[in-house]
Amino acid sequence: MKTKRNHAFTLIELLVVITIIAILAGLAVPTYTYVQMLANQTRGVNNARQIITSMKLFSREHNSQYPDSVQNPQTGSLAQNANEAFRLLIQEKIVSDERIFGCPAGFNPDGNLGQSPNYGYALMPGENHWAITAGQTDATAGNMPLVYENPASSSWPPLWNADMAGKIAPGRTWTGGKIIIGRNDGSAAVETLSDTKGMVGPRVMAGGLNLFTQASDGIPQRVLPVVYGGAAMINKVDPIGPPSVDQRGLPGTPPLPVAPVPQGGLPSPGL
Repeated sequence: MKTKRNHAFTLIELLVVITIIAILAGLAVPTYTYVQMLANQTRGVNNARQIITSMKLFSREHNSQYPDSVQNPQTGSLAQNANEAFRLLIQEKIVSDERIFGCPAGFNPDGNLGQSPNYGYALMPGENHWAITAGQTDATAGNMPLVYENPASSSWPPLWNADMAGKIAPGRTWTGGKIIIGRNDGSAAVETLSDTKGMVGPRVMAGGLNLFTQASDGIPQRVLPVVYGGAAMINKVDPIGPPSVDQRGLPGTPPLPVAPVPQGGLPSPGL
């Protein structure tokens, strides 16, 4: 008479299976994280392109000037930061969704614009991810960096904080010391910076220039910075009335502090 064989796993076999699963999981998680980062970068690049396209549409009605160089009819003054410049695109109904001014794994708006014509809730502090090179026009050299991820320093060229890679923080980079830069010709791409640690700028090219200094013929330009802080203090519940807690950051009111600009020369080497 035949006896039934027991097919249950032995302890050793079970441990081997668990080990194999753990190894496979260890390989899969970094791959998934990397793929997700690439997808987020692609979305960020698309946002940068949309912003530049919107600025060019604006320039057609304003003698080739971009919104930072045109007086805002609601405030009677020029934009003091990138948030205010981009808000003018919304006020003129060139942009209807402020979410293009965000970036995955970065600063993002909540989609609440407020009421026409002021749209005072659009791009409040902490709702814009992109800085601008101020004073440019549609006729500026096509390779001029125009829209780029918020820097940690508004020097020329700007600097980013690679130590904050992957975090939602002012001036952070992507893992590997990369940022997204959009140029005046409408192109945008992920660019590798000069290092993966510390305060870093764009990679040096032939002749000692970089993307920023080459495009500007060595003449320093002004970076229109991003307004970061105070977003949590602002009440955006009432869509028809002004904020009841803190009006800083609205057109016509003093802007919130921006990222500090270090004094002195640029770090070396690499810039």
